[in-house]
Amino acid sequence: MATIRKIVRQSGVVYKAIIKQRGVALKSKTFDRKTDAVAWAKRIEADQDAIEALGSRGAGLKFSELVNEYAAQWSGKCPRQLPRAAYWSDCFGHYRLIDINADMIRRELKAFESGQCLRGDGRGKTQQLKKTRSPATVNRLRAVLSAVFKYAMGEGIVTQNPVNKVPARKVSNQRTRYLKDFERESLLKACEVSEWRHLRLLVLMAMTSGMRKSELMGLRWSDMDFDRNLAFLADTKNGEARNCPIPDFVMVQLRPMRRIGNSLLFPSTTDSEKPFEFKKHWFKAMADAGIENFRWHDLRHTAASLLAMGGASLYEVGQVLGHRCAQTTMRYSHLSTDHKSRLVDKVMTAAIQPGRR
Repeated sequence: MATIRKIVRQSGVVYKAIIKQRGVALKSKTFDRKTDAVAWAKRIEADQDAIEALGSRGAGLKFSELVNEYAAQWSGKCPRQLPRAAYWSDCFGHYRLIDINADMIRRELKAFESGQCLRGDGRGKTQQLKKTRSPATVNRLRAVLSAVFKYAMGEGIVTQNPVNKVPARKVSNQRTRYLKDFERESLLKACEVSEWRHLRLLVLMAMTSGMRKSELMGLRWSDMDFDRNLAFLADTKNGEARNCPIPDFVMVQLRPMRRIGNSLLFPSTTDSEKPFEFKKHWFKAMADAGIENFRWHDLRHTAASLLAMGGASLYEVGQVLGHRCAQTTMRYSHLSTDHKSRLVDKVMTAAIQPGRR
């Protein structure tokens, strides 16, 4: 039940609306006019979710405190999760959890979306790119805020997640940028003269095996089967371990580096338990090769495209890349058209006109 209190100040009369539940004040707000105070109180009381949230034990907790608690218990794999949580702490840190609503989140996401993309050069520095952030990038930031509130709900700190009222951006995941023959040749030549002597080998492994960057940089010598030309991936994006085939001509180049033990294939020069940071070498190689609109992850698309155009079925492509969902592999279906045409021609000719084999 709401209470409206009249307060006389030197500057004039104001009206304070107080929302109570079981005699406990949950929220209050002061207005110049009594009608505004009454309207606000009625609006709050009409929202049962808001009333329930106001009564939660974490209603008065500041968002920065929640982020600190979330960061202390987080044990995920994404290196950008905590920096993104810190971004939200900068936005909402001084607000109480109960005061953070969908409109505020919507405004912050729009402001973030309109900003310029930033790219690190591998040494803790960033440069501004001449393009705005993509819907996928905005969605990743939104997902982190949602994860923070989901954690709070699981701990009984709040009773609702305001991010649920802010729809995610629509994203097209059908990007299939892959290297053409002349681009592959140019890129490998540029990698061959890189300051980091292993760049060419790493790029070769990516474009011939389809492994993700995190999978490649997490490889240890104990994961490699040189007898069967396989890399064992225990920690993958979809959570399922898999054996990834690597072509023999690539393994031949890897064998001289072979080590006994559990060390990383591509360790940092300053900390052997961390992977080498090759970002600046990669960007330079792409620039030297004249390749544009291409990301490291597109090497994975390149591997899939080569397989599809070489005659592999979409099922086989999905197996090599470790796709859990067949729909993910369908983006390469147009590349296997020639193979399917040859298959239909061969099978149907043999069945319908066997004399013309």
